[in-house]
Amino acid sequence: MAKPIVAITMGDPAGVGPEVVLKALAHPAVRKVCHPLVLGDWGILQRTRRGKNRYPSLVSWERGQPIANSDNAVPVQSLSLLSSKQARPGYPSEDCGEAAYRYIKAATELALSEGVDAIATAPINKKALQLAGYRYPGHTELLAELSHTKECRMMILGNGLKVTLVTVHLPLIQVARELTRKRVRVTLELTHQALRKYFGISRPRLAVAALNPHGGEEGIFGREEKTIILPAVKEVEAQGIQAKGPFPADSLFYQAVRGDYDAVVCMYHDQGLIPLKLLHFFGGVAFTLGLPFIRTSVDHGTAYDIAGKDKADSSSMKEAILLAARLARQKKMWRKQ
Repeated sequence: MAKPIVAITMGDPAGVGPEVVLKALAHPAVRKVCHPLVLGDWGILQRTRRGKNRYPSLVSWERGQPIANSDNAVPVQSLSLLSSKQARPGYPSEDCGEAAYRYIKAATELALSEGVDAIATAPINKKALQLAGYRYPGHTELLAELSHTKECRMMILGNGLKVTLVTVHLPLIQVARELTRKRVRVTLELTHQALRKYFGISRPRLAVAALNPHGGEEGIFGREEKTIILPAVKEVEAQGIQAKGPFPADSLFYQAVRGDYDAVVCMYHDQGLIPLKLLHFFGGVAFTLGLPFIRTSVDHGTAYDIAGKDKADSSSMKEAILLAARLARQKKMWRKQ
């Protein structure tokens, strides 16, 4: 089977994106499993790699040209021309937000036209994106709109744990009012489908976390478990999906890591991300479920405090690219079945 083509967006030019992308591409395992294509800023990438022999060489690429790296150079489609002042490391700006949007939009167009087999994204800054006029809370919502996707969810994973989030970037005070039976049910359905299609698990075992302490304690600490979450679990069970819960979150993750479940569906961002990052602070990966193409991402932000200082850890970016390539191969195998 031919190696898949993975489009890699550079992320916020003022963050650690340029650095972690180049570091990840220098890893032999990445070049072994895919043909990378970087969508970003030629000048920034060249400035980032200046004086660092460990970084790969780059070659300019334009739409319509073949994507190959037989000469070991990584093709780059340059979609912005930012000066050092415009992309000052550590400082969000309108220029950087506009550039980050362009990278994502171009990657989406390539994926929808099957010009690439998957997308792996470096981190963006939400403030910069909004300074540029794009009012999205993050990658997921932007990708959903660009691809006309009605329902998508974020799965975060490492070797020891997979979590899918029902709600993502919401103030905690809004979580309960945003929970609906449909939202929980769709999250369970998308998680089940992804585990079967992309991870080869024929009968996925899903655990569902409760929203409230002690699972609501029979309604004493909240009724969302009885009125929203449990009915959604029963709906998917009627479809043949193996889902259990809601379980108190304080004990559930131990059972999941022990191997009792293949994934945990969580009600809000930190409920899933705290245990995931405890286990996989370096090397965790995000995978967007429901999109018409494969998209993976780092599980960290722009890290402005260390941007431009050659201190960023690239393991999450590396794992995101490796996962994108693996999922692309799995998708091709699935189509043949």
